[in-house]
Amino acid sequence: MSVGVLRRLGATTADNEAVFEITSNGDQYDTWQLGSSAGAMDVFVAGDGTNYLSAAVALIDLGSTAPATAVVETTAGGHYGIRGRWPKIIVRQKGATAVVGAYLIGYES
Repeated sequence: MSVGVLRRLGATTADNEAVFEITSNGDQYDTWQLGSSAGAMDVFVAGDGTNYLSAAVALIDLGSTAPATAVVETTAGGHYGIRGRWPKIIVRQKGATAVVGAYLIGYES
């Protein structure tokens, strides 16, 4: 059962631009959903609260007919999920196509 929910909406226009950045207390949420109506995104986490990892986090494609399908970047119109507690999370635009109608939802359990 969810105790708390964090919701963010966003958009960007440039490759590697931050769509969302959770800079503190991200570790109070353990389940995340994200997606966008246009553009692609990738997610990086800082497990130590300071340094982002250099590789994007694998995301579960929630719209796939194979529920274990993991990807490292989103596609337009897709819905994705990850589980984990990280103090800092950054979601960046991937590629030249602008991110539109993006959402990030964190669930606290």
